[in-house]
Amino acid sequence: MTRLFFAIPFALGAAAILWTAAGFIGSAPLALVVTATIGGVYVLGAGELYRYRQATNTLTSALHSLPERGDDPDDWLATWLQRLHPSLHNAVRLRIEGDRGGLPAPVFTPYLVGLLVMLGLLGTFIGMVETLGGAVLALEGSTELEAVRAGLAAPIKGLGVAFGTSVAGVAASAMLGLVSTACRRERMLATRQLDRAIAGPFREFSASYQRQATLQVLQQQAQALPAVAERLQALASDLQGMGQQLGERLQDGQRQFHDAASAVYTELAASVGESLRASLARAGREAGEAIQPVVATAMADLQRDSRDLQQQLAATASGQLAAYREEATAGHSAMLAAFDRTAASWSEQTLALRAGMAEAMQASAGELAASTSATAAALLAEIAGVLRSAEELVQARQASERAWLDVQQEQMAHLTGTLRTELAGLRAAQESGQQAAVAGLAELEAGVARHLAELGRGLEEPMQRLMTTASETPRAAAEVISQLRAEISANIERDQQMLEQRAQVMAQLNSLADALEGTAGRQREAIEQLVSTSSGTLQDISARFSEQADSSVSRLSEVAAHFRGGAAELASLGEAFNAGIELFNTANGRLAENLARIEESMGASAARSDEQMGYYIAQAREIIDQSMLSQQGIIEDLRRLGAATPDAEARAGAG
Repeated sequence: MTRLFFAIPFALGAAAILWTAAGFIGSAPLALVVTATIGGVYVLGAGELYRYRQATNTLTSALHSLPERGDDPDDWLATWLQRLHPSLHNAVRLRIEGDRGGLPAPVFTPYLVGLLVMLGLLGTFIGMVETLGGAVLALEGSTELEAVRAGLAAPIKGLGVAFGTSVAGVAASAMLGLVSTACRRERMLATRQLDRAIAGPFREFSASYQRQATLQVLQQQAQALPAVAERLQALASDLQGMGQQLGERLQDGQRQFHDAASAVYTELAASVGESLRASLARAGREAGEAIQPVVATAMADLQRDSRDLQQQLAATASGQLAAYREEATAGHSAMLAAFDRTAASWSEQTLALRAGMAEAMQASAGELAASTSATAAALLAEIAGVLRSAEELVQARQASERAWLDVQQEQMAHLTGTLRTELAGLRAAQESGQQAAVAGLAELEAGVARHLAELGRGLEEPMQRLMTTASETPRAAAEVISQLRAEISANIERDQQMLEQRAQVMAQLNSLADALEGTAGRQREAIEQLVSTSSGTLQDISARFSEQADSSVSRLSEVAAHFRGGAAELASLGEAFNAGIELFNTANGRLAENLARIEESMGASAARSDEQMGYYIAQAREIIDQSMLSQQGIIEDLRRLGAATPDAEARAGAG
């Protein structure tokens, strides 16, 4: 339908021009030139209107087929604007953004419409000049009526030619104006459709929508600030709870470790003391029991041999006395001399035997004392090694706890720095957002004032009532702006309150860090006290063990003294009875065998002592393993707590 509104008037105007030009062919060259000029101007105007109408059609088709909305609104709008005629890009974009300016209109067509009328009048004037010139020549050339009538007939016919150009110019001007009106009407309809699209799909690109979105964002930010404060408070409470839980866990772990270490050390000391006492008592008892039968057997053998020897000596002496009684006195004196020599040699042999036996007993006692001292020294060395291992374990635990405290302090410092950085960033973001909002409101206020001022200047003369209304509008806008400023100031006050609350939270976090440092110091003091107590306990155990070893050595010395007394008694008996030498040799062999058995029993006791020492070392290793496991458990708890702290920060940051 719109195509017909353009084609029919254009065809009518072109037909009028062609019809007029056809009448001038061969009869009026000058009128034909004017008519051709009118046709050229008409075609120029129609061409501009045709391009104008094509631009309108691109706008209409683009509005009818809007593309699908993409992720980036600006790219989507730019893609849609590329579908329009280049002359409409800037105007349509400004109109979408809120500038209510008109779309481009035809530039030359209004001038060409008037030019066509002027060209038609120009042809008429030229024809009138020629007609009047011919009439003057006809009137001046003859005085006869027929001649004048014949002379005026040709100029009067030329009037038709003159007014024909006017007809062509007026008809072309009228049709071109009608086509221009149809094109303008089509552009007006497209503009209305564009306005509807601006209120619909293109609404988010308008300045009013962006102002509303800015206000909504500011309101949402103002509404979100209490939630942020609550989340920060919740984060602070969570951190405080985590600190309390950490302190409680550390205290419980330290308490359990102290209890376990005290119990284990107490059990170790008790077991070591009992084992040493039992082993020494058992060794002494076994040695006494092993020596007692030997001594008793030797004494019984010696007594029995002595009695036999006495009986034999008495019988021999009585027989010899009875036999020698009858002999002569010389034989008696010789026998007495021989007996004296025999007694002297017997005394020397008895003394030598006594000295050898005393030396053997002293050597045996010395070897026994040396072996006992060596065993005690080895036990003391192993216990000292256990003590050194325990001290090294305690020192390693102290070092690990110091390292853990340093790591915890670094983590707390990092957490405090992170919170301070986040708070500073949030404060800077809020300040920048507030400054941007204030600047945007100031620009909005300036733009509104400028727009209202221009509107007032434009409508001042024709509409006084609208002027009064426009004068009231800035006041309303000023009231709205004052309300916005009041809300912004209230938001700023709330932000300051939030900053104060955050400062309080930071103070609470600092106090919590100080409390953690104090707790760590108290734990370090408790550990040092435990170490000193353990060292004192182990030193007491070592002293008691040394005392018990000394008492055992003294007992063995007493046993050796008893052996020396027995040797003296045996020597005295040897001086009295010479025949007991052979029996004593037999008893000495038996004593050697018994001493071998004693040595074997001492070796067995040493093996049992080694087994007990291995058991003690295994217990010490179990204690060390338990300590390491408890340390690993504490470290794992600390790692989990360290992993939970970034998660809480991440959740707080996401909130």
